[in-house]
Amino acid sequence: MDGYRAKAIETLKKIFKDKSYSNIVINNDIKAVDERQHAIFRKSVLGVVENIMFIDWIINQVSSTKTKKMETDVLTVLRLAVYQLFFLDNSHENIVVNESVQYIKDAGNVRASKFVNAVLRNASRQKEDILKKADELPLEEKLSIKYSYPPELVRRWTAQFGKHNIEEVLKSNNDEARLEARVNTLKVSREKLIEMLASKGINAEKTRYSKKGITILNPSDIDRTEEYRSGLFSIQSESSMLAGEVLNPLPGSYLVDMCAAPGGKSLNAAEIMKNTGTVLSRDIYSAKLSLIERERDRLGITCLKTEEYDATRLDERLIEKADFVIADVPCTGLGIIRRKPEIKYSKTDSDMKDIVKIQYRILENASRYLKKGGHLVYSTCTTNREENLDLVKRFIQENRGFELEDFSDLVHEGFESAKSGYMEIYPHVHGMDGFFIAKITRI
Repeated sequence: MDGYRAKAIETLKKIFKDKSYSNIVINNDIKAVDERQHAIFRKSVLGVVENIMFIDWIINQVSSTKTKKMETDVLTVLRLAVYQLFFLDNSHENIVVNESVQYIKDAGNVRASKFVNAVLRNASRQKEDILKKADELPLEEKLSIKYSYPPELVRRWTAQFGKHNIEEVLKSNNDEARLEARVNTLKVSREKLIEMLASKGINAEKTRYSKKGITILNPSDIDRTEEYRSGLFSIQSESSMLAGEVLNPLPGSYLVDMCAAPGGKSLNAAEIMKNTGTVLSRDIYSAKLSLIERERDRLGITCLKTEEYDATRLDERLIEKADFVIADVPCTGLGIIRRKPEIKYSKTDSDMKDIVKIQYRILENASRYLKKGGHLVYSTCTTNREENLDLVKRFIQENRGFELEDFSDLVHEGFESAKSGYMEIYPHVHGMDGFFIAKITRI
């Protein structure tokens, strides 16, 4: 059997059974896979998670036993095989089918192996008819199945982005995300780092929107390079980098990061501040703070300190003490589906209502920490208006002495709304993770 397949099946079982984030499980399990098969392993596992609704629909078209009644091993094997048969252009049918059957045989289930063989042969023979049938479904059902999004999310995004855009929105959120990194400008320039990586055979280019970012085009074992170990760069999405560039904290300032983990925005701020002043990075989970501390030490940053604290609780000691505040609040995460595709299956309308209450409370507390004339960035990695612009506008209306600040001089000219104090980033428009950033000033 092809070496990676058994590991991919076991990885998928962990993701669906434990409801773990796919990127975490993949990054752990890939260590046991031959390096030459890393790409197909990662692509196959992520592909199944991204397309699970369509895959199960396909299986149910050719199987008398429906997916809900199948044994875990059998269902997982079928899901992986159907993904490869229908979504990978260079998959070899006989190899995919034979190895899937062999996996079940090796598990001691000869009866089930015959069933797997029959289902996969039927799916392969009927491939064109199945795809045609999917395209003939009513529009909402077709979009839900074809791109594997719950119907309620399709309806929500159709209302927000319009019928003429919805298919592109769904498709773009399923695209593979690029690996982006933030240059540690305390140690190296962006141009110099690109040259250094090129000398090692690692191709990188400047990000389009972030002034500190690079996109790594062939990111194999990037964390093992000397450049990474010596703290010349950090892995961070371009959208996330922009939050720090919008805030633009000054050297010598006092900055509070309300919900700091995993630490990218705090560390970016410390670099922008030229490692002067104080960055107070807070989070409710102490284990996550230790990760920030390790990253801080790797980058050679000394102005950052961590503190365990619940951002929903007002800290009287910090009232009117901060020059700058980062409120990167917990959110539904629907802007980073490209990196964590399982998110789209778990977030409901009721989840959003609950989280908006938490977001507003954190923003209120963050505003209390600002000195007069201080600046605050409110950001999320979701594209839902209720968590973003609607919430910020409500805050401005209900809290005198605060206003949205024009930051158009700090970002790419394509973001027209920056003049009004906020920016909305969408995968289908900007090719980046979905993100919202607003800049609020205490006047």
